[in-house]
This record gives sequence, structure tokens and C-alpha cells, in this order.
Amino acid sequence: MSNLSGYDGEAVGFDSVTLNRRDETTSSTQTTEFFESGVGTQTALTQESGSLVTPDELNAQDEILKEYPPPGLNEFLRKVVPAMLEQLDQNDKELLYNSSDSDEEEVLNAKLFQEIKLTDLPAIGGGDESRSVLDLCWSNAGNSLAVSIGRNQHENWCNDDGLIRIFTVKRTAGDTFVRTLDVTEKSCISVVKYHPSAAALLAYGTTSGEVVLCNLRNLDAVLLSSPAGSHGSKRVTALQWADAPLANTFLTMQIINTGKRRSATDHILISSGSDGTVNVWQVNANLTIKVFENVISYLINGSRKMAAIDISCFDFIKSYPLRPSDQKVPDDVFVVGSSTGSLFLCKTRSYQQIVDSKMVDPVYEVLDGHRTCIVDVAFSIHKPGVFISASIDSEIRLYDINQTSPLKVLCLDVPISCMAWLPNNPCVVILGLARPAGQLLKVYNVNSGRAIPVDGLTGPGGSVTAITVNQSGVCRIAAGDTDSNVRIWELPSRRIRFSAEDLEF
Repeated sequence: MSNLSGYDGEAVGFDSVTLNRRDETTSSTQTTEFFESGVGTQTALTQESGSLVTPDELNAQDEILKEYPPPGLNEFLRKVVPAMLEQLDQNDKELLYNSSDSDEEEVLNAKLFQEIKLTDLPAIGGGDESRSVLDLCWSNAGNSLAVSIGRNQHENWCNDDGLIRIFTVKRTAGDTFVRTLDVTEKSCISVVKYHPSAAALLAYGTTSGEVVLCNLRNLDAVLLSSPAGSHGSKRVTALQWADAPLANTFLTMQIINTGKRRSATDHILISSGSDGTVNVWQVNANLTIKVFENVISYLINGSRKMAAIDISCFDFIKSYPLRPSDQKVPDDVFVVGSSTGSLFLCKTRSYQQIVDSKMVDPVYEVLDGHRTCIVDVAFSIHKPGVFISASIDSEIRLYDINQTSPLKVLCLDVPISCMAWLPNNPCVVILGLARPAGQLLKVYNVNSGRAIPVDGLTGPGGSVTAITVNQSGVCRIAAGDTDSNVRIWELPSRRIRFSAEDLEF
């Protein structure tokens, strides 16, 4: 038959190999009858098929059919499961990169987990002015929230009492936050900061320039404060606990300077003040070892003999020891923002000694900053050497430490009062609004410059004064306002979609 495949002529007839009668077949379009015939022509197509079931298995007894696993199942799963898992992985990647058929972005819904009204606080100075939430901070595990309450603005010296109220999750209260402890101070507490790993350690700074470290397990026995006159007795504007690499740098510096041995429970706390100084403290709130010593004092731009910089915020670069060599960045850089909009790049280990002073000037570069007060600066934990800054004129800038001009400038249509990164998302920030008008917080993608649609971040009240985010499990956002209200939302942050460019911003 193979010789006929290229034959160009009339059809060839041959005797049929079967003489059996076939059943009548009916279709929806035509009816064809097949009859017995001794001589005729027929074209037959053959197709091989098979089955994994043998006739013996079909006639098996009931007890054999009930056998588990059935014969051949394991071999079948070994063939199918790898391909199925590969397809599931591919689906996850497509979801991550927002490969939806719809161009409309999904609107997320933030759930108001709890609202805390601090209505039992007395008015300041016996007047009509109520207290405001000055700062908020989550504990590392997210089961405790520290809230500082006081007056936001002071004309002269602060004569008001400061208060930190600690709220802790209680199962007996339905897993909600319940007031468990109050910490009082003789002046307003401008900033609070939990230690990232030691849950009982809480540091705070006051409007009179004091930096205080307390052990919440035993406040009466362990309460340490900085020496008198720290930060020129002016407002402490920011606090930060050093991570392990940065702490090792400063503790080594302290050992070289003093010759004292280091304790395993020593920590490094960094504070900034409105007098233009950044102080590095060696602290230890152990019951047997009480240490609160200054390691080094930086005077920002002090070598230029200019007016003192009113520091509003600072942040240290994140260390990336496992990054590829082509992505390595210096690990001794920190950035300082001011109330005038200036941004200063500084180094911890290279600085200029200031004449007739024990302080040093760490500034090595002045960036093209903002025109008004900078509310916050923060380095990215995903992109080495990149940080963002936000100012009260509704402007967000994205910088790289390798150049003085910003990578991007976003001019928003909302008044900004505070800012925080969303920890596990590479380019998402949460902004507190100074004039809420119902909307208290906004979520932005700083790479694309677009607002991420999130419903539920609303409520009555005054201007948002502080926000803090914890993502140790459920992503929770806490925000305080000028009416002494604290609201806690749960945000489904894992449902925020990104493009490939967003992940490499």
C-alpha cells in the first residue's frame, strides 16, 4: 500500500475483508445504511487504544476492589503530581505580577479592628485644650502598643506632664487591646520606641531633651535616663535602636575609646534633637548592670559654623551582608532631615572634628532637599541605598545615596503629616493626613506614583499625628490623632498586586 501514496489516478477497488452486517447508524444530518455486500470498496482508518484495566481486574472480587491504594494509583500520581505542582507555581507567579485579564485594580478593604478613645485624660493645664497622640510604637510581636499622649505644640518651656499608655492583647477581652500600664513623666513625651527583640525594653524621649530607658517588667528598679543637658535640653525628635551590625560598630568604638569590656546585654540607642545633634548611647537595663553612656555625639553641619540644624528625623541604612558584590552599598551611611527641608548624608566612621568641642560633624553630602519641614525619612529594606522622604507640602521624594538629586518626586494632592513603609511590600508607603476630611490614611506605590485603592481607612477626628505598622502576622496599622483617638486597622497587604517593575524599583 505504501506504493499507492503517490499514485495519481483512479481509485482502486478491492474485496472487503468483512462480510458481517453492521447496525444502522443515524445522525442529525443524514442517515446512512450499510448492507452486506460481497464486492465493493471501503476505506478504513485504524486507531490503536488501550486500557490499564485487564479483564481479570474487572472480574475481581469485592475485597480486591476495595484495596487502597488501588493498583496503579501510585504510579499515576508520580506522573501527574510534578506537572501539577509546576502549573500551580506558574499560577502564583502570574498572580504576583498582576496578570489579570481585567485592567481594573482590585479595591482592598481595611477592617477597623479596634478604636480606642482616650476620653479619661484631663485637659492640659486645666484649660480647654485636649491632649493629642504624640507617638505610637508596636512591640516586635505586635501584641503590645505604646501610646504617648501630650501637647503637640509648646510656646516656650514644657510644664505639662507626659504620659505613655501601654495597651496589650488580652484573651479574656476577646483578643482586643486593653490598657495594662501607664508610664508618667514630668514633661511631654515626644517619641517612644520598643526594642526590636527585647520586648520589655522601652525607650522614650521628652520635649526637655531627656532620653529614658525603662524595663516594663520592673519600672521601680530599672529606669535609666541620659545625663542632664542632653540635646541642649531641647525636644527629642527621633529614636532608633541599632540593628546587630550597626550595634557592633558602635560598641567596638566604645571599647576602643574607654577600654571597658562589652556585656552581652548591651544595646545601642540613637537619638536626635532639635538642637542639631545625634547622640549614640550604650545602654543596658539589666538589674545587675545599669549602663547609660554616650558613645559619640554628632553635630550635623557643625564644622561649617552655621546655625544649628533643627533635626526632624533620621534613619540609618539597612545592612545587606548577603547581597551580590555588584549590589553592595556602604553600611555606615545615615540620612538626617530637618524642619527647613534640608537633607544631609552622613557617615558614622568618617567625620570632621569640631574645634573646641567633643562633638564631630559626620556630613559628607548635602542633597537637593524639600522646601518645607520633612516629617520622616526611611531607607528601603528591599532596595540597597534607596530611601524616601516626605514633607508637609505633600511631596514625596525617592533618593539614592549615590547621587544628590532625587530619583523621583511625587507631588500629591493630600496634606501629609506622617509616613511609614509597609514592611513586606517593596515600594508601598502609608501616609497620615493632616486634614483628613473623613479619609485618615492613604496608601501609595512610590514607584508608579499611584494611590492604591483601599477602603475603610476612614473615620471622624482631627489630624493624624502618628502611624505605626506591624506585620509580624496580620498586617495591622495603628494611627493616632489630635483628638486622642487611636484606631487599629487590619490591612490585607498580601493582596496588593505588583508589576515586575515594582519589584525592581
